Amino acid sequence: MRRRFWRAATAALTAAVVFLLFAGVLADIANAGIFSDATSRLFGRSKSLDLAPIVGAPANVSQELALALAAAGKENKLTITPNGTGSSYALKGFLIATSERKGAKVSYILDINDSSGGRVGRVQGEQLIPGRSGSDPWSGVDSAAIRSLAAKIAPEIAATLSGGRAAPPPVASDPPPAPGAAPSAAAKPPAATAAAPPPRVAKGPVTAIVSPVSGAPGDGMKSLTAAIKKRLYAKGVKLTSVQSENTYTVKGIVSLKDASGGKQSIRIDWQVIDPSGKKVGTVSQQNTIPKGSLNGPWGAIADAAAGAAADGIVKLLPKNT
Repeated sequence: MRRRFWRAATAALTAAVVFLLFAGVLADIANAGIFSDATSRLFGRSKSLDLAPIVGAPANVSQELALALAAAGKENKLTITPNGTGSSYALKGFLIATSERKGAKVSYILDINDSSGGRVGRVQGEQLIPGRSGSDPWSGVDSAAIRSLAAKIAPEIAATLSGGRAAPPPVASDPPPAPGAAPSAAAKPPAATAAAPPPRVAKGPVTAIVSPVSGAPGDGMKSLTAAIKKRLYAKGVKLTSVQSENTYTVKGIVSLKDASGGKQSIRIDWQVIDPSGKKVGTVSQQNTIPKGSLNGPWGAIADAAAGAAADGIVKLLPKNT
């Protein structure tokens, strides 16, 4: 009888201890916030971004890239919603395509903004799409190329949001366009084409003078001039302000013409002129933009346009002996 009593008492005590321990675990879990945002992030909650229409590319390319980014985003714990509203972040960007010897080069810049409109990161880069180079570089950008581009961009967005990679520093002409606000956000950076004879070989060091860009609306004269200097310098061109026998001049000329439907045609001609004053060649960029969209700050569009033209300009300059 006494043994049964102690067995029953021991079992009851054990059950009480287990209950108290389990209750303590439950209490600790509750205090830790098992359903809190921190725990959700720990288990990989998808980050949500509203994707604004991508500018700078033909409508079919922009639409197909938006869908491809939405699909690629899922593989990187991103919920990218084309034309969505109410997400934690807004994603806005533009593309340009230039003709290269080995195909078409697509350059992209996408700004990530928080709900207050402040920029929290920028993703930018370029991708070469092998194929024939024609007068229209977009003609070589097919569905496979668009999916490949999206597969490259989506992880970069995820890394930027997670703090895995710092956003590139802004150029001197920034701030970049804010979603739906700054005029430059609606503008398309002109696509570039270049046609020129192979560069001559010069005796002695070759230098270049960059003249102030003419004809540009808004702050285009200042921002485009600064951007092309930056891009040429990065490619090893020796810039100077003193004319010599081996000094070439880079001259940017912007022209605008009204088009139908509230649009404007913008053209940028980058002329390379030799020391004798003879034009060596021209790198031309042309696109259609919403009328008046570049009447204010050019922002990142100046850097994108200069970046697209720089390779062609360098090819027009002679090589040093």
